[in-house]
Amino acid sequence: MKPPYMPLAIAALAAGAIAAPSMYSNASGAACIPQHDPNPKQRAAGVSARSVGFIYGPSLIGEAAPFPNGTLGNARSRSDYNTWSIDRKKIDSLIANDTQAMGVSIQLNGGLKTWQDYEKVLYDGQLKNSNPRGVTPGMIANATQDLLFSMERLSEHPYAVRRVMANEALPFPLGNNLTAKIVGENATLESLRDSSRLFIVDHSYQKDYKLATVVERYPVACSAYFYIDSKSGDFLPLAIRTNVDMDLTYTPLDSANDWLLAKMMFNANDMFHAQMLHLVISHDVTESVHQAALHTLSENHPIMVILERLMLQGYSSRIVGEELCFNPGGHWDQLMVYSQFSCRDFVTDRWPIDGRFQGGYLENDLKARGLIDEKGESLFRSFPFYEDAKEIRDIYKAFFTTFINSYYGTENDLSGDFEIRNWFVEANTKAKGHDFPKEEQLTKDSLIDVLSHFAFATSVSHHSTNGGAPISSGTLPFHIPAIYTPIPKEKGVTDLMPYLPDAATAVHYLGFMASFNRPFYGDSGRALEDVFVTADSMTRLNSETNSAAKDFLTGMHNLSEKIRGRQFNNDGLSQGMPFIYRTLDPAYIPFFCAV
Repeated sequence: MKPPYMPLAIAALAAGAIAAPSMYSNASGAACIPQHDPNPKQRAAGVSARSVGFIYGPSLIGEAAPFPNGTLGNARSRSDYNTWSIDRKKIDSLIANDTQAMGVSIQLNGGLKTWQDYEKVLYDGQLKNSNPRGVTPGMIANATQDLLFSMERLSEHPYAVRRVMANEALPFPLGNNLTAKIVGENATLESLRDSSRLFIVDHSYQKDYKLATVVERYPVACSAYFYIDSKSGDFLPLAIRTNVDMDLTYTPLDSANDWLLAKMMFNANDMFHAQMLHLVISHDVTESVHQAALHTLSENHPIMVILERLMLQGYSSRIVGEELCFNPGGHWDQLMVYSQFSCRDFVTDRWPIDGRFQGGYLENDLKARGLIDEKGESLFRSFPFYEDAKEIRDIYKAFFTTFINSYYGTENDLSGDFEIRNWFVEANTKAKGHDFPKEEQLTKDSLIDVLSHFAFATSVSHHSTNGGAPISSGTLPFHIPAIYTPIPKEKGVTDLMPYLPDAATAVHYLGFMASFNRPFYGDSGRALEDVFVTADSMTRLNSETNSAAKDFLTGMHNLSEKIRGRQFNNDGLSQGMPFIYRTLDPAYIPFFCAV
């Protein structure tokens, strides 16, 4: 049965909350492109004043996007932080109630003594306030299934996996006999690679990172092979290599404990990757581009109206990260596999690569990683992330197509908009963006793509990796954030308990993950489907845009209904997975980088 909820956006639409645009003069607030502004000198003066008041300051959390300084920049980040703090106080209160109840349950149980204790004591009837929709269905019950582990790479953790290309060297060896026993059909790594069925997630770069010293943990830097089974079409795990110490390679043919431990070690590395990558592909990417707009676009520009909506409290997150997550001895140093210094190193290293704007477009990214073909068709029988992400992007793109065409009747109208041309130049220079379209590439289509990806980054890119995703799908004990005892020097592990966080650390970790969740946004008009319907600024935009906003709401709501209607089939699968994927529900996730 689908959980009931009050679709605020639908109710608002029925009540006419998307108002027809007022016939404001520009002095009264109606947005327009610069060619149509009756007060060009006043407009130019406003742009100049804001450019002076916003200064590109040093990056936060590694060397990536600049952070706004100056009189206006400091006021903006302070205001955004204050807005963020309101929700943080609310979620902290909910978490405090939940962790207190969890602590009582642990005490009554006499601690966490078994694998099943982690599953039951930490989750059964717990986190009712901070995660009221509960954990991802099937994620705990089916945690040890190989299909769950592999399909997480195509749903919950989609940004690290890539295909091993036909012309590249194999990332690590695996004997032919062993490969054939696992895959069948006399398969080898080479034959899997050459038939486009071999995939890799490579976290070996993490072996160079530093451990936090607050709590004793042990390094691991796993790489993992996956493959497409020729008979079933399933996407399955093949091998996991630790890349540290004795550099052991594990496969599904090892003992159940050895193989499960290998997957858990991999998950610790994958958690680090996902959480740090989200900073680059959502916060840094959008802040860089938005700061360029702050220096070049009038507050009266219709595109600026949209960008400001998408950047709600946008300059709070990296301050919060510096204060609470990546500060010395902070949450990250206490809980995660590598230290806050390693987090900064990751951001610095990956900003020129994963911070590429056009390279981050959905199809561009997936094609570059060999996961879809030139026609945009998936290589997999089921690719849940792509299916939902593409639908969200397409709905956004339809909205922005109408929006842009309503303000620019022709390409000449766009080329005459010097503010937009200046924005493109600024993003590529002073804002230090990577791979943003050049001024000479400016067309209506390229501008639609820019806006679509900006909105995609504040919603899909952020909330597929952060937000409510970790507390829902990153369940203990399978998804551990770090390794708490030396990794084995040989196979034959008989007891997995030493590798798990103790009770206090487990509760701390769950509280920390819950702090990214915002379960009350759906009822307060801040979910993705609400982005335009609850925005007062929509009254400043034209009738065509407001009409497109209604279509946007309908499309997002329909996707939400589809996601909430997913169930297990008779084989215990949903979209070919032993868990139900609901991470990108537009009626749940925010439209902005909320945390």
